[in-house]
Amino acid sequence: MIDLIYTDADGVEQGIAKSYSLDLAYGDDENDFELTLPADMQLEERSFVYVDGTEWGGIVRGGKESTVDEAPVYAATGKTWHGILASTYICPASGEDYVTVSGEANAAMAAVLERVGLSGVFDASSEDSGFEVSHQFERFTDCYNGFRKMLKSSGAKLKIDKQPGCKPMLYAAPIGVYLDSEEANRYGYEIEWNTPVNHLICLGKGELADRTVIHLYADKNGAVSRTQTLFGLDEVQEVYDCNNVEDEKLLDQGIEKLTEMQDVQKIDLSLPEDAVFDVDDIVGATSLRGMSVTSSVKKAIVRIGEDGIPQITNEIGEVATSVRSASPGGSSGGGSYEGGASYKAGENILIDQDGTISVLTTDEAAKDNTRPITSSGVYLLTGNINALLETI
Repeated sequence: MIDLIYTDADGVEQGIAKSYSLDLAYGDDENDFELTLPADMQLEERSFVYVDGTEWGGIVRGGKESTVDEAPVYAATGKTWHGILASTYICPASGEDYVTVSGEANAAMAAVLERVGLSGVFDASSEDSGFEVSHQFERFTDCYNGFRKMLKSSGAKLKIDKQPGCKPMLYAAPIGVYLDSEEANRYGYEIEWNTPVNHLICLGKGELADRTVIHLYADKNGAVSRTQTLFGLDEVQEVYDCNNVEDEKLLDQGIEKLTEMQDVQKIDLSLPEDAVFDVDDIVGATSLRGMSVTSSVKKAIVRIGEDGIPQITNEIGEVATSVRSASPGGSSGGGSYEGGASYKAGENILIDQDGTISVLTTDEAAKDNTRPITSSGVYLLTGNINALLETI
């Protein structure tokens, strides 16, 4: 069985649990644990429990006892390391609008830990993460979500590492982008799509010729306006009957209705059973139609049963799609799943939160500009040169 260490209320290590089962989760929600122990092994509140070399651990905040079954049962409950961060808030000082940080990511987290009084519980790595941040925290956001948002804006994720004899250490690491290649298509996905309504005929108050009628249109990108851009077989109409709605409200409700009707795609993405990812990693696959199906990992769930073998699963957030001109390539790396490819953005390359890879370009030619220039920029440049030549 993997060693699980427990302390007293002062944080002094007391030993290794000989028999236990653990259910722990962290990410977008939960951030807590339940640790079942022998009934005669009661842990004090404020005790720490953890597995060294991992980010599995936290503080005991309560417990459960039961004698309903044949044998009495005891479980310690509490907040994970992530839950401690998630229940500590970044508050602006009196007269201060926002809390802001800038500089190297690990140093920025260290400054916030000191500010909120958690420097006695956590350390932030003193090593240079390679990530620079300039971030304004939302007012009264919690440390966990504040750190994740700050790091994500720089292409990084939050990691916590607990080593023997040390406090849990926070550090920034590159977000893993794991996209299936054609050679290793192990993600499962389901996609349904249809052509949305793009002409909504909104009927309001009145009778016959006096009835209010408003025509609303959606373009090929789903933008709603009163200008029609799709005709003939591309046009899909529907009537929206709002018999008792005033004219000014009819327009607002019609726009809202037609906007909702643009969402005609149903997407589901499933992960391989043996795949393990970090919170905020990006996972995805390329469909048979050349569509990229991606999502961000929102939760990690760790269960250790009586056999002592950790079972780790992930949950993902909302699935997004985008059309790619080519299938992603490259070799895998940076994570425990070897079926996809992990990417790190180089110069003039942007990987956004849903895994879409874009080239940063410019429309203007400049001496110190290293970005690729667009075709429109080239056209403008050569057009100006041609105009100049005609005057010579």
